Order: sequence, then C-alpha cells, then structure tokens
Amino acid sequence: MSGESGKSKDAITTALQWATLAVCLATLVVALIAMQKKSDISERVDERIALAGALVNEGLPAEAIAEYTAAIELARGDAARKGNLAYLIGKTYFEVLKDYEKALAWFARAKHYNPNHPERARMEQWTVASLERLGRSLDARNRRVQATALRPSPSPTTGTVVARIGDEAITLADLEAAIRHLPPAMQSRLAEPKEKIQFLEEYVARRLLAEAAERADLQRDPKVLAELDLMRETLLANAYLEREVMAGATATADEAKAYYEAHRDEFPKVRRFELSHIELDNEAAATSASAALAGGADFADLARKVSVNQETRDKGGRLGGWIEGTPLPAPLGDSPEIASALASLKKGAHTGAIRTPAGRFQIVRVDDTSSPTVPAFEAVREQVLQRVRQEKILKKQEEVLTRLRNAEKVVIYREAIEGTKTVK
Repeated sequence: MSGESGKSKDAITTALQWATLAVCLATLVVALIAMQKKSDISERVDERIALAGALVNEGLPAEAIAEYTAAIELARGDAARKGNLAYLIGKTYFEVLKDYEKALAWFARAKHYNPNHPERARMEQWTVASLERLGRSLDARNRRVQATALRPSPSPTTGTVVARIGDEAITLADLEAAIRHLPPAMQSRLAEPKEKIQFLEEYVARRLLAEAAERADLQRDPKVLAELDLMRETLLANAYLEREVMAGATATADEAKAYYEAHRDEFPKVRRFELSHIELDNEAAATSASAALAGGADFADLARKVSVNQETRDKGGRLGGWIEGTPLPAPLGDSPEIASALASLKKGAHTGAIRTPAGRFQIVRVDDTSSPTVPAFEAVREQVLQRVRQEKILKKQEEVLTRLRNAEKVVIYREAIEGTKTVK
C-alpha cells in the first residue's frame, strides 16, 4: 500500500513540474512576442523620425511635424521618447515655421512627458523668446524671473552700481572696463558724465539685444556663426601683431632726429606768424568789435577795451608766435576755421569774428609773418617720431608675415582671380 502511495506522489510531482515548465514556456513566449512587438514599434518610430528629419531638410516642415506626431502615437509607453519627439516638434515650430503659439504648446508637452529632458534649459530659453515675440512681455519677464530663481545666488556685488538688468547689477567698474575697450579717440569723448550716461544706455541696450538674440538661438545661425568666425580671426590676428610687432615698435629721439635730417625736403614748408586777438563772449559784442575795426579802430586799443581774455587784454591782445600746422595758441582753441583763415592773411590783416568750439568769438590779427621755410625739428618732433614708429611697424610686420608664409608654404594664385587661368 505504501508503495502505491509513493508512486502516486511521484506522479503528482512530475505533473506539477511539467505544468510549471509549461507556464514558464508560455511566459517566455509572451515576453518574446512583447519584445519583438516593442522592437518593431521602436523601429517604426525610428523610421518616422528619420523621415521627418529628411522632410525638414527638404523644406517641408509641416509634413515633418505630421511624422513626428505619428511617432508619438506609436511610442505610447516611452515617456522619454515622447518628450524628445515633442521637443523636436516645438523646435520646428519655433525655428522654421515661426509659429510661437504652437512652439509654446509643444515645449510644454515635452517637459510634461519628461520633466528631466536634457534640453530643458534650451526650451526655457525658447519659451521666453516665444513669449516676447507674441507680445507677452510680462509673461516673458516672469519666466525669466522663475528661471533666475532656480539658479545659485550670485556673488554679492561690490562697487558702485550704475544700472541693473533684471537681477544683474552693472557696476561703475564694469562700465569703465567697457570704455577701455574703445578706441582712444572715443574714450576721450566719454570723459564727461553726460557722454558716459549716454554710453551706459547704449551698453544696456546692446546687452538686452544680445540676450534676446541668444534666447532666439541666433548664436547657431550659420550667417552669425560665419561673422563670429571672421571677428575671431581678426581679433586673434590683431592680438598676435600687437605682441609680435607693436610692442617693440619704439622710436628714440636720436632716431627721429636722424630721420628728420634725411627727409627734410619731405616736410611741407610753413610760415611763422605773430598773432594778436580780441576775445568776446557773445555775438552782439563780436559784431560791435568788427564794426569798430572796419571803421578804423586800432586793434591793440580795442583789445584793451573790449576783450574778455584777462591774460592778453592788457597786452593789446598779443598772443605770440604760431607755426602753421601746429596747435593754435590756447585761447583760440582747436578751431580749424581760424587756422584756415590765418593761412590766407598778410601782415596787418585780421579775421572776422569766428565762433570757437568753446562758444566764444575770436578776432585774430597777423602782426607779422615769415616766408615759408622747412619747420624746425622741434615743431615736427611728434610727427617724426610717429613716422619712425610706423616704418618700424611695417618692417617688423613684413618680417613676421614672411616667416609665417614660408612656414606654411603659402601660394597666391593671382591668375585665378584675374580669370586668366583656371587653377586646380
């Protein structure tokens, strides 16, 4: 009896084992079918994405969006892939179709499908740009504020704050640094507070425009990239020349003197003048003084009576000597009109009343003048020094370029540009 019972238990165990094996096999088959189905779906999604990319390249963005949308339907259970597809659709609406309403909607879907989307920062940037282009300035500002709030707190600002762009402070040191990058002539014009404030307004405007351009992703535009590359080449080339050429281009007084002696005939002959003037602070007084001189009044006596220049009036308006081509005596200011008028006057003649850049009126008389002669070295010293420096710069620059050309084996095919020969 016990033997039969044991056989019965063995039969039951065997049956259970076979049943378990059958279930495992069925599960494996189902899993394999599911994997195959998932693989088929993934391949179909990949095919549609590839087709959509080709359609965009062919200038058919609407058709591409249709393919991306169909791919989203296929990728129902894959949130990460759906998020990426939604991003691609939003990108197409933003960059190609310029439909900013739909771009906003698809960027929102992309972030919903995948909150940790790798392009989330760029979508935030494009979202702000889309809101700006739709005229929703307040919404755009709020989005920028939200994005700023998520960033690490900036370091405390040091120095005098002269402007703010959102939460970013612009200090006086920042402004001075920007001014130092300008050419020297422009820097000198920004010495007064009024001009500096105007430059600050332009500086802020440029920053706002640049930030808006970045949100619009213009830094990826092929035309912008080409111009940036050209600017980069120019800046690097100038920096290299500055280091290799300009730093050593100095001229000594002895070199300048020797150059002057060897090139005296190259300097235009100039005249020396002895000058007097009458300075007046308004047009009515200038008109009255001109009329008095026309009526025969003595220039020196009139200067003592009506000139407002305290340093020269008691000397009958005497200014002293002036050489053509050099700065005018200080009271006359930087007035090309006066210099031009004096060049045509003979001894004893005077100019009319000329308004200077300082806003005053000057009447200038030629007390005496010399025949044209080569200017003395001291009169053209700075001009000669500049010539010597320039010659050194050109020579050194040619040496550097020759070395670089030889190292790179440069060949210029002029005939290809002139069209006289085809170069292969």
